[in-house]
Amino acid sequence: MKKQMTYSEKSGTSQSLLTKSETEYPLQVFNKVFAKYSLESILHGIKGIFTASFNVDLQRIIEAGHILACSSQEHRTGEECTNCIYAKLLLVIVDMIDAQLGLAEVAMNRLMEEHEFHLFATRPEVACYISTFRLIVTRSRHLLQDINHKVKFGRGDFTLNPNMTKFNLAIFVDELTAPFKLYEDSTGRVIEISNTVESSQNALTDKVMLDIIISSLIHIAYAHSKKSTRVFILVEAAAERLSFSVKSEGKQMSNAEVENLFKPLNGSMTLASNWGANLYMAKKCIDSLGGVIRVLSEKYETVIQASLPCLLR
Repeated sequence: MKKQMTYSEKSGTSQSLLTKSETEYPLQVFNKVFAKYSLESILHGIKGIFTASFNVDLQRIIEAGHILACSSQEHRTGEECTNCIYAKLLLVIVDMIDAQLGLAEVAMNRLMEEHEFHLFATRPEVACYISTFRLIVTRSRHLLQDINHKVKFGRGDFTLNPNMTKFNLAIFVDELTAPFKLYEDSTGRVIEISNTVESSQNALTDKVMLDIIISSLIHIAYAHSKKSTRVFILVEAAAERLSFSVKSEGKQMSNAEVENLFKPLNGSMTLASNWGANLYMAKKCIDSLGGVIRVLSEKYETVIQASLPCLLR
C-alpha cells in the first residue's frame, strides 16, 4: 500500500497519512532481520545508516529549502523560479523523511518494549547501541518538526521564532553528545567534555535551537581536526548567560576561511568541506536568541564559542 502525502503551500507543512499496516511494517522487518542475522551484523548495518552526521544532513536539507524559498514572494527570473520549485520539493522531501523517521521510531520503541529486559541482562552493549539509535531518531524528528514551524519568510530572508522551554542542562548535554561518543571508535576522535553546570540546574531557552547550535559547532570541529584525535567541549553557565566552546586541533584558518563558515551552502555536500551550512543555521539560531558567536583560529587550534542569554534555575 502506498503512503499518501498531503502538502499545503500556504502553511509549508505536510502530513503523512499512514495506515495501521504501514505503521506495523518496520517492526516486521526488524523481527525478520533479527531472526536471520547475528546481532553483530545488524549493529554494523544500522551504524551505516545512523551516522554521527545524521542530524546535520537533515539540517542541510532544511537549510537548502529555506534559503531557496525565502524570497519566493518577490518577482523572479526563470532560473530563480525554478529554484523556488526545487525549494518546495526539498521541503516535501523533509516531510517524507520525517514520516520515515516516524516509522523507524515506532519500530525501535516496539523492539525495546519486547526485548529490553533480555538485552540489558545478556547483551548490555547491544541495548546501549539501540537506545542511542532511538535517541538519534527522536532528536532528528524533533528537529524536523520543530524547525519548520519556527521559520518566517520575508524581505528576501528568513527568521526563526524561539519557543522557550525549561529543561535540565546537564542531561541535555549528555543526550546531545551521546551519538558522537558512540562513534568514537569509527571516527577516530574522542570528545572531552568539561561541564561546569550543576547536575540539578535547569535552563529556559529554545531547546531545538540550542541543539542545532552545539551540534553544528561539534561537526565543524570534526571537519577541522582531520589529523587530531581530540575535540574539546567546555560548557559554562553563570550570571544568566550560557556559553559553549568547542576547540579542535588543526591548521590555522585564514580570515577568508572564517568568513566562509557563515555563508549558506558553502562548499560541497560533504561533512569535511561543507562547514558553512552548519554555522549559517547556527548563526541564525544564535541571532534569534540574542547571543553572539566568536571564532578564534590560531596556529595549531581553532576555538568556536557561542554565548547567549539564558535563564538558569
